[in-house]
Amino acid sequence: MKTEKVIITGIIFGLVLFSIFSFLGFDLWGGVIAAIFIGMTVGWLTDNNPMRYTIISVSSYNLIAWTLRALFDPDAQFVLGYEHKSITVLFIGFIIIMIVFYSIIGSFSAFVTYSLRKNK
Repeated sequence: MKTEKVIITGIIFGLVLFSIFSFLGFDLWGGVIAAIFIGMTVGWLTDNNPMRYTIISVSSYNLIAWTLRALFDPDAQFVLGYEHKSITVLFIGFIIIMIVFYSIIGSFSAFVTYSLRKNK
């Protein structure tokens, strides 16, 4: 499948999973499960180098989702509007660490899926 279609598919599927798991209240484990599903999907659909496309997809959908959440969630607006900048930096740092963590998990699942598909 073409690279653009794989990345768009991963981003849209990730946004859907992120919103479902956010609605259900599974923020941390929902992110891990979503990263694994995105990695499996991208590893299955792509023809070469699934780890790169998974990292791009997972990073993109997490950035979009966390930005939208920060804009529309009252708790996140409270943190971002707080007068001490250290709390805002801590919040943004936590988001960046979670994006890296989810990208690593997703790229590992993409590698495993791609290797199993290739070995058949």
